[in-house]
Amino acid sequence: MEPDKQGRIRSGYEAKAAKIWNTASCLHFNLEFGTASQSLSACLTPVPTIGGRAWPSFMCDDKQWEKSLVLWMNTTLGLISFWWNGTRQHPGRSIVSISRIPQISVLDIKVLSKRKGWVEMANRIFEAFEEKTFLPANQAYEDDNRKALDEAVLIDLLGLPRTILEPLDLLRNLWCEEPSVHGGKRTRPGGKPKTNPQSKHG
Repeated sequence: MEPDKQGRIRSGYEAKAAKIWNTASCLHFNLEFGTASQSLSACLTPVPTIGGRAWPSFMCDDKQWEKSLVLWMNTTLGLISFWWNGTRQHPGRSIVSISRIPQISVLDIKVLSKRKGWVEMANRIFEAFEEKTFLPANQAYEDDNRKALDEAVLIDLLGLPRTILEPLDLLRNLWCEEPSVHGGKRTRPGGKPKTNPQSKHG
């Protein structure tokens, strides 16, 4: 995702600007995740960027972790974890406070780092998917790109057996049937004739 603004430092505010710039990161989380309208719970910017209220920056201890984390967060399991930790007062939306981000279940990078070639594999998967488009999260059940990402992360990156894909498919469908996920939209499972258009991510 590309940054959409560029700031200029006003005279006399150099120290404050430097303090703010120290929060810049390439990894950002979607605090107001519209599961029925948006496709990403986290994203990477090509250069360090100051996050906003809805997409704050998240700084990792090691920059090598960023791609693995953003890949995980946009798998079906990552979306479910993000949705579960948020408040779901409005149908089709999960709101997560900054203080709850550390409670979201993610990859244990310290364990993953014991796998030989994990950085290279994460980079290859990221490059394979960074230009692809995804349907809104509530349509994961019919999103071929989301399913392919699930398989790439779980099988290729984590080394899990392929037998996990069948129960994951069931879980994906059940989650997409959850009213707080689809928000009553016709795009829910069984809510419309199946056309499966691949739309731009939100």
